[in-house]
Amino acid sequence: MMRSLYSAVSGMVGNTLRLDVIGNNIANVNTVGFKSGRVNFQETLGQIQQAATAPTDNGGGSNGIQIGTGTLASAVDQLYTQGSLQMTGVHTDLAIQGNGLFVVNNGEMNLYTRDGSFSIDSAGRLVGAGNAFVVQGYSYDSATSTYSTSLDDVYLPINDVEPAKATTTVKLSGNLDADSEPTGSYMKTSVLNDNSSGIVDGGTALVELRQVASGIGTLVEAGDTVHIGAVVGDQEVSTSLEVSSGTSLSDLATAIEEVLNSPESVSGITVTIDADGRMVVESPDQMGTSAEIESLNLSASDSTGQIRGTFSAALALSDIELARDAGSFVEETTVYDALGFAHSVKFTFTRVEGLNEFTWEASVDNGETEILQGGTGRIALQADGSLDALVYDAIGDQVPTSLSFNPGTGAESPIDVQLDAGTRGLFDGLTMLRGTQSLESSQDGYAKGTFARFDIDESGRVMGVFSNGMVRPIGQLALAEFTNPSGLSRVSGNAYIENANSGPPTIGISGEGIASTLTPGALEQSNVDLTREFTDMIVAQRGFQSSARVVTTADEVLSELINIKR
Repeated sequence: MMRSLYSAVSGMVGNTLRLDVIGNNIANVNTVGFKSGRVNFQETLGQIQQAATAPTDNGGGSNGIQIGTGTLASAVDQLYTQGSLQMTGVHTDLAIQGNGLFVVNNGEMNLYTRDGSFSIDSAGRLVGAGNAFVVQGYSYDSATSTYSTSLDDVYLPINDVEPAKATTTVKLSGNLDADSEPTGSYMKTSVLNDNSSGIVDGGTALVELRQVASGIGTLVEAGDTVHIGAVVGDQEVSTSLEVSSGTSLSDLATAIEEVLNSPESVSGITVTIDADGRMVVESPDQMGTSAEIESLNLSASDSTGQIRGTFSAALALSDIELARDAGSFVEETTVYDALGFAHSVKFTFTRVEGLNEFTWEASVDNGETEILQGGTGRIALQADGSLDALVYDAIGDQVPTSLSFNPGTGAESPIDVQLDAGTRGLFDGLTMLRGTQSLESSQDGYAKGTFARFDIDESGRVMGVFSNGMVRPIGQLALAEFTNPSGLSRVSGNAYIENANSGPPTIGISGEGIASTLTPGALEQSNVDLTREFTDMIVAQRGFQSSARVVTTADEVLSELINIKR
């Protein structure tokens, strides 16, 4: 009878312990990275009242009589399952996906935590927001471009300055429109008719020209005057031609040609009668807009000054092609000297007539900064539009290999800038294809910068962002994994320490020996399942009540035994 009392008491103690664990789970439902606990029970020693017997030839065997003496909590396990992630948008918040833990230090020893709610202290260290444990990682040495191999505090260079770097290379890319060769003006009249309904030519007399092909409608008569007015290369010119019975279309063409070529620096304009009987006016392509025929008007009047309207209509010229200059494309970039002074470099690319080439010319600071060499050259492109070569114009018998200029700021001089237009035969730099020009440039220099902010990526790399736009590594967070993470011992500050059953930590970085990854701007929530906890609470409560009922019943039985004596 006394045995039942002690068994019931052990049941009450066990269920009390289970309620303690459930209460702790519920209390930490909002604790970042918390892992819920679970109580495991085992039966205590069983008393043997009768041993089991083996079967014999004359009878069967019998089971033994063994009575248990209660229950005992064998372990309180941590359920090391992944908690859900909550995005916070705070760039110092980090959540781990996987079994890894952050390595932190309390000033005496390393601890481990799933709590990634970090902040920056006044010394620039990355620390736990609630416990001030210093986050551990591997620092980056910019001189050797390597990470350290020993753990250290993760420091952020909040007072660091990124020194200026002089530009050494300018990368040119984009498209130079293939439809960019210079063209001249090209004009035509409609088909001219004569009195024989045949095709006119240069020898056709003006008085033989007719309004319609049937030979009807005289355009001019002997004694009339033909008036020629034009605007060529922004200059107004005019002349006249007296018509006689022998004045021919060639005479008119010659008069037009002479007056069109009369402005200074204009030459090469031709006026002809083509095989179809049209008057054709052309200016040379290479002259571009400098010889552009902006307007050309032909009119005639008789001896009294009366205008011959049919003449103007028949010899009206239509623009077939307008004049344009060689395509000129400009790209401007900013380069830096060793002191961080910015210099504007403008590249002007001009199409070469008849070739897949562009000349280029550079100017620095709108021409105020002296270019020492390499300021002009050519870009040659292949028949498929890919790059062939970028070359510099020779200076005497020397061919420059870079654009060199004196910055004039006290910085190291000269500045030698290599121009990179891409790879020969490829389309990774400058191209020449039909389409809109789209030039771009980039360079590798920068001015002085101060620390502005930092970012942490999925592998734990801490990248510093400086005010000059430079981004460079600062360090990388360390992660630890254990053979048995459920066996870790909890300590204050939402952290763990290793013990004999957790095994030693494997410390490294994500992706290199550590399978866990990080989610920046997020926190891992606890893995407490309130539905399960409330269910387990009811079961524990009923278990305690039932054990208490056993105690009550055993007490009543003992009372009856005592009353027998009476």
